[in-house]
Amino acid sequence: MTKQEKTALNMAKFIKDQSLLLLEKLNELDMDTPADMCERLHEDAETLWQVMRDKLGEE
Repeated sequence: MTKQEKTALNMAKFIKDQSLLLLEKLNELDMDTPADMCERLHEDAETLWQVMRDKLGEE
């Protein structure tokens, strides 16, 4: 894995992790609509990270 690929994968993981933290905070604040949006964001970020990890792991 090149340095650029590793950086991209780390960024995707960071977004995945941060979106989960944001989701927890929104739930604590009882912000239902933003929490629903953030949950979808987190699911997409998690899928993106997994696809990138699988793709880059093949090389």
